[in-house]
Amino acid sequence: MLSISRFSLLLCLLMITVGCQKGSESGSENQTADSSPAETASKDAEMPEADKTAKADDKSAEEKEKENPEAFKMPETVEGNWILVLPQQQQLMPLYLLRVMTEVKSAEGDQKEKSDFQGVKIVSQGPNVAPAKIVSSKTTDQTVTFVESLLDDKGKEFIQLSFEGSLNKERGAIYGNISFNNDNCIPALMLFTIEKDLSKIKEPMPSPGAQELIQAMQSQDPFKPLNEFTEKMQMFPLALDAFPPLLAFALSSDKDTKTIEDIIKRYTETSALWGKRMEASTLVRITSMLARTDNNSDMATKYMDQFNKLVKEGVKPLSSWDQEMALAKARVGLKSKDPEKIKAAGALLESEAKKYPHDRELITELVSYEKEHGSIDKAIEYLGILASSPLSGRERQMIAASKQSPQTVKFDDPRETLTELWKKKHGSTEGLDKYLAESFKRFLDSFVSKEAKEVDLKKGNRTSLIELFTGASCPPCVAADLATGVVESSFPASKVIVLRYHQHIPAPDPLTNSDSEARFFYYNHRGTPSINLNGQQVFGAAGGVEEVESSYDSLVEALIPELSADTEVKIELSAAAKDGKLDLKANVSGTDKIKEPLQLVAVLAEDELHYEAPNGINLHEMIVRSMLGEPTGVAAKDGKLSLTKTLDLDEFKGRISDYLSAFEEKSGANFTGVPLALEKLHFVVFVQGELSKDVFQVASVPVSGKLTYKSELAEPAKEKPAPAKEKPAKEAKPPVKADKPEAKTEVKPEADKKPAEAEKKEAAKPEDKKPEASKPEPKKEAAETDK
Repeated sequence: MLSISRFSLLLCLLMITVGCQKGSESGSENQTADSSPAETASKDAEMPEADKTAKADDKSAEEKEKENPEAFKMPETVEGNWILVLPQQQQLMPLYLLRVMTEVKSAEGDQKEKSDFQGVKIVSQGPNVAPAKIVSSKTTDQTVTFVESLLDDKGKEFIQLSFEGSLNKERGAIYGNISFNNDNCIPALMLFTIEKDLSKIKEPMPSPGAQELIQAMQSQDPFKPLNEFTEKMQMFPLALDAFPPLLAFALSSDKDTKTIEDIIKRYTETSALWGKRMEASTLVRITSMLARTDNNSDMATKYMDQFNKLVKEGVKPLSSWDQEMALAKARVGLKSKDPEKIKAAGALLESEAKKYPHDRELITELVSYEKEHGSIDKAIEYLGILASSPLSGRERQMIAASKQSPQTVKFDDPRETLTELWKKKHGSTEGLDKYLAESFKRFLDSFVSKEAKEVDLKKGNRTSLIELFTGASCPPCVAADLATGVVESSFPASKVIVLRYHQHIPAPDPLTNSDSEARFFYYNHRGTPSINLNGQQVFGAAGGVEEVESSYDSLVEALIPELSADTEVKIELSAAAKDGKLDLKANVSGTDKIKEPLQLVAVLAEDELHYEAPNGINLHEMIVRSMLGEPTGVAAKDGKLSLTKTLDLDEFKGRISDYLSAFEEKSGANFTGVPLALEKLHFVVFVQGELSKDVFQVASVPVSGKLTYKSELAEPAKEKPAPAKEKPAKEAKPPVKADKPEAKTEVKPEADKKPAEAEKKEAAKPEDKKPEASKPEPKKEAAETDK
């Protein structure tokens, strides 16, 4: 078996060495790729006879070398050119071509001191890979370690990569591991090559064993094929992908202790091939998996001790390890029958929660502790956070698994648990919805950063505008939606205003309208979430509830410099409702010094809209319901930017309803219970450059007076509408549902379709273009895809 595996790795090596040698011969210095046969013949004719003879001899030598190529030799040291390869599920992705050198030693054997010596240098990068620079490196004859910064288009570091590896002479490769931002650890290879760039390697290489692993996972009883796969493919990265499900199957099917320990032994031995840090990371994972079980949690302590030994021997802990091991230790303690150990576990959880207030697994364990051994009030407090915010991907999976196999998987829906405890304490669910709304505000406020709190709000008189393009069924929109909500909690409306434009991406969305679609095309977006700050696109905000903090940090980093900007542009607004009419007025001044044509863009947005979206967002703020005039804005008239309009409220509501009805008929969607209360409206106006799309000022006022609608077109949503071609939603349980779709990096719309209303208005649709979203890179699925 191992001979087959070794052959596969050698095949990968040969693809880079022998194959690339052949490719490089055609591009020799003697004849360029641009030279024609005629030009070459002409040059030969001008040569002296002696040179022609020498050239013929050289050609003869080259032909002999081709006939008797030198056999590929395994490298004896790390000196030379190496390709850093990132293993993925079905392929090996070449990242960078690196030149590795070791320091020269003097005749006496002392190492020469060279202040400028760099053991690792980047020669070239793979296609679609971010540029990088080496920060530090250290090499010996057999080992390589280095840290490199991945750079954005402005040359600024957006992620740091750390590699540790050693030469495996038998395999002819450097086996190691990569950590991104000191947060995770994955296996990585460095493959030897004589190439001087990556131009000949156009695509990722197939990952040995990929199809076998897929077949093993899809088999009716995966345990046996997975076990055989890990034995056969021990020397390959995919073995480390196969061990966690193998161990999970062994634990869930109550395999005997000897079988479980044998799997763990092989798992740790395999991970050790990829370095001490990889071995330590594996022990963290094993300890965590064992601590979750009811029958094998006591085994976790053994592997916790092995992990601590590696740390004492010099393995530098990653940022997440301490938290994961503390959580595992607490779980083991909670399963103990010793009251003191249980009490200590509760204290440990509370201590960790202060350090990591947004860790949902930690909060879930605190709920269990408080329910069984603590205070019901504290359990309700923690559940308020979990139940009022969208579920994580793991939570959705665990809830679905527990409903499908309640005997083997136990995981409570936080909404159901909160309802149960609320009834136990109060006798009914009265007041629960209000408590959830308050809990959601607490959840958002908890993310407000120190940097945001330290902003001098007195500097700058321009109000910034954030426009978010999102979707109620869009999983990666969760982080962007919530992050913009945290921005609203961080700064007053006098400093920043957020507008949200819903799209039918990836499924029908009852909060979408023709104007929000037209605005999406105005910015030439192709997917959700997409964000514009003062008219210009910003990146880095996307993902599930786990990515709220990082998304918020990205937004705040881009926003803070804008908050100190000054402008002479002023906007005066009024919006009053009376007798079914809405009187709107806007006047703009101070635009004389702006050198480009300007547009006045006017919006009616609905705030605090309650609707249980499929992606878990239940409270929707500042949703764009209509754009007055063209979605691109209204041009100046007689040199003045102003708007005076009286809107019939029934016509305003009817236009939204008609659009949704037409969309239902066209797409087959079912918008029963569509939220159309239109109760808390805001009149928002901003001034935008026609050419640059820069937003120079924005202002907002709540609509005063009483909003009355004669026609009862719909009531606020009380249950989730069933999207087109999807199963009807279960009975509503505001504000959270368990059966949310899995998060994906980005869903792309049909870019060639124009919204019906936009066609009527002849709204301009710019040529499609790919926006970049959270940085393309070899990173967490954090990693980046083209958007």
